[in-house]
Amino acid sequence: MYTIRHTKPVKMLSQPLPKKQPHSSLPTWRPQQTTLTREEIRAIVLEQIG
Repeated sequence: MYTIRHTKPVKMLSQPLPKKQPHSSLPTWRPQQTTLTREEIRAIVLEQIG
């Protein structure tokens, strides 16, 4: 006959926090506008999809 020993679960170790804060983007940053037209973008997407 087997005896089952019940044990309490071990508490998970916490992950260390990063020492450096992640870089944030500059407040004046804006994405660049594309020079492609909607039709050109649509053609690229359709080419990628197949």
